[in-house]
Amino acid sequence: MARAFLLFVIVLGSCAPQARDISLSSVDLSDMQTVQAIQKQLGPRDGAAFADFVVRHHVKSASYCGDPLVRADGEAPETVGEAIDLSTRREALERQASLETKGPKHPRELAREAWDGLIRDRDILVDARARLSSEYGTGAERRPEWTAVEKRMAEIDKKLLAMKPTVFSSGT
Repeated sequence: MARAFLLFVIVLGSCAPQARDISLSSVDLSDMQTVQAIQKQLGPRDGAAFADFVVRHHVKSASYCGDPLVRADGEAPETVGEAIDLSTRREALERQASLETKGPKHPRELAREAWDGLIRDRDILVDARARLSSEYGTGAERRPEWTAVEKRMAEIDKKLLAMKPTVFSSGT
């Protein structure tokens, strides 16, 4: 605690290096007070990127992503500024990859997703019917819940039958 306070005072002191120039090897990144002290010296965007580096990309973090940030030479960042730059670059690449995967979907892909959703719903209803049979035995079919389940299953089966040519046709 005393070491963290001392570092905090040094970092905030007038003779301290600029926050981006602070050497990561001289900072205990597992001490959140120290991290916050550095973060406060940075602008909002750099502060957020530094926090992201500490939380997601620092090897000793509990939320470590498993993919360390390294410079072009394959080495870990040495300064807060390098960590910020690498974290910002990684975030941009992840955002770009996410946008690319969220591109427009082919109608057949959308139909298959709808099909899969209906199959999941039908499976849930099959399980509900099995529970009713288990609980009420042969009298389950006379229960109002059974009727509701059967009605919903018939609706789903009708939709699946209508979708089948679209989902399973051989055209592109």
